[in-house]
Amino acid sequence: MAAARRLAKRLGRRGSILLAFGVMETLYGWGIATDPRYGIVRGVSVLTHMLPMPCWGALWMLCGLVAVALSFEPRPRWDRWGFAAATVPMTLWSLANLVAWLGGDFGQAWTSFCTWGSLVFILMRINRWPEYSVRGGIDGV
Repeated sequence: MAAARRLAKRLGRRGSILLAFGVMETLYGWGIATDPRYGIVRGVSVLTHMLPMPCWGALWMLCGLVAVALSFEPRPRWDRWGFAAATVPMTLWSLANLVAWLGGDFGQAWTSFCTWGSLVFILMRINRWPEYSVRGGIDGV
């Protein structure tokens, strides 16, 4: 329990959310690189014409690992690069699903467009949060 409190204190609000998104992206990337599901491939077909799914999975994992690494960054607001990395694959996924939906290739792609787009919006909003220091002030503002 004490270790969890120390970790939460070290990460802060921004870092803990960035860590969670980074882990999620890394695991999602592993899944699509090793065993992509049909619906995912169908929704991002515009991207798979450029690169195969294992490459897109590697991008997800790379961005996720950058987010994880920068979630521990002690310098105020350097984690913004982690937030930027975390939004890259989700933005691509959202836009690819929008193209699939509007193009009539995959009628259910609008749900993935909305889901990934909402997560990008959430991360962008969190990236604007100030981090409150344990010393009682706002860091990085």
